[in-house]
Amino acid sequence: MAAPSPSSPPASATLAAVWHLPHAPGLALTVLLIGLAQSLAAPFLPLFGINRLGLTPLELGLFLTATAVSSVLISTRLARRSDRMSDRRPILLLTLAAATLGYGLLSVTRAYPAMLLIGVTLLGTGAAAFPQVFSLARAQFAGAPGDLPNRAVTALRSVFALAWVVGPGVGALALARLDFMGLFLLTAACLALATLPILRMRAPRPVPVNAVTTGATPDARPHRPLAWVSLAFVLYGMSMSMGMTMFPLLVTKVLGGTDGQVGLLVGFCALLEIPFMLAFVAARRLPSTERLVKWAMLLFVLHFVLLFLAPGMGLLFVTQAVRAAVLAVLAGLGMAYFQELMPGRFGVATTLYSNTMNVGSMLAGIVSGACAQVFGYRSVFLLCALLTLAGWAVMQVVTRGRVMAGREAAA
Repeated sequence: MAAPSPSSPPASATLAAVWHLPHAPGLALTVLLIGLAQSLAAPFLPLFGINRLGLTPLELGLFLTATAVSSVLISTRLARRSDRMSDRRPILLLTLAAATLGYGLLSVTRAYPAMLLIGVTLLGTGAAAFPQVFSLARAQFAGAPGDLPNRAVTALRSVFALAWVVGPGVGALALARLDFMGLFLLTAACLALATLPILRMRAPRPVPVNAVTTGATPDARPHRPLAWVSLAFVLYGMSMSMGMTMFPLLVTKVLGGTDGQVGLLVGFCALLEIPFMLAFVAARRLPSTERLVKWAMLLFVLHFVLLFLAPGMGLLFVTQAVRAAVLAVLAGLGMAYFQELMPGRFGVATTLYSNTMNVGSMLAGIVSGACAQVFGYRSVFLLCALLTLAGWAVMQVVTRGRVMAGREAAA
C-alpha cells in the first residue's frame, strides 16, 4: 500500500467525510435492512421447501434456478431503465415492494406452483433491490471529490456484511419461536422499513458522464473489455459459491468437526470483513482499485490451497481470515470497479457486477456436486483455486495492453 502523503486527511476525517455525504445515514439504514431481510430468509428457504411443502430435491433445485435466472433478467432490464431516469428511487421502491409482497405471500403459501410463481416474479424482481440501492448511492455520491465515492460504496458494503453477521442467528431464533410464517413476515417487515429512508430522500442532481470521476490518476477510469472482466468475476463468483457450499462438508465430513464449529468459523469470517472494509475506507492512500482486485484474486487462490491442505481447525481459522480480506476487496471494491468501468451508468454497472455473482452461483452447484461425487470434498477446493487463478489470468490479459503501453511511453 502506498505511503500516505503529508496532505492526506487522517482516517477519522475520511470516515466523517463518508458519513456526511448526501443521505449516507439513510442509505446505510436501507442497506442494513435489505441485508437483514436477505440473511433472515435465504438460509431457510430450502428448509421451507423441503420441510413445509414437501418438495423433492429436483423441485427445490428448479425453484432456486428459476428464481436466480429471473433475477438476472429482471435486474438487467431494470438497471438499463434506471440509468435513463433522472431519479432512481422509483425503481428501487418497486423492487422493495415486490420483495415485501413476495415474502408476505410466502408466509401463507402451501403449494409448490404458487411458490414457484412467487419466486420467478416477485422474488426475482426483489433481487434487484441490492444493485439498485448501491447504484442509487453511487449516483448520490457522484459529486464527491477524489475517490470518496468508492470509499463510501465500500463503507455501505461493510454495513451489508454486518447484517449477515447477525441475521442468520436472528432468523434461526425467529423460525424456532414463530415458525416459517413469522420468519417470512419479519423479512417482509424489514423490506418495508427499508423504503422509509428512500421516501425521505431528495433526487440527486444529474451529473454529466464526463464529470464523473473516482480519482485524480489516469488509472482511476480504466478502459477495459467488459465481457472479459465479467468472465473473470464469474469465475471468482463460481469459486466463491462452490467453496461456501463445500466448506461445512469439509469441516464435518472430512475433518470430523461439528455444526457449531462451522457456525463459529463462518461468523468469524463475516465479523472480520467489517474492519477490513472499514480499513479500506479509512486508509489515507490506496493502490488503484484494479490492482487491489487482482491482488485479492491471487490471495483467494491461497485461501483455497490452504483449505485443500488443512489438517484441522487451527488452519481453518487462518483460511477464514484470508477469505475475509478477499471479500473486503472483491465484495466492496469489486462493485466500485465496475462503476469505474462504466462512468455515469451506475445501475447497469452495479447490476452487471451482481449478475456475475449470480451466474457464478448458478454454475457452481452442478460443478461442485459432480467434482465432490467423483473426487471427494477436498478436490472441490483445488478446483476453486484453479478457477480463481483463471480469473486472475483473465484480468492480467485484459490489463496487460495498458501496462505495456505505459512502459513503452516511459521508455
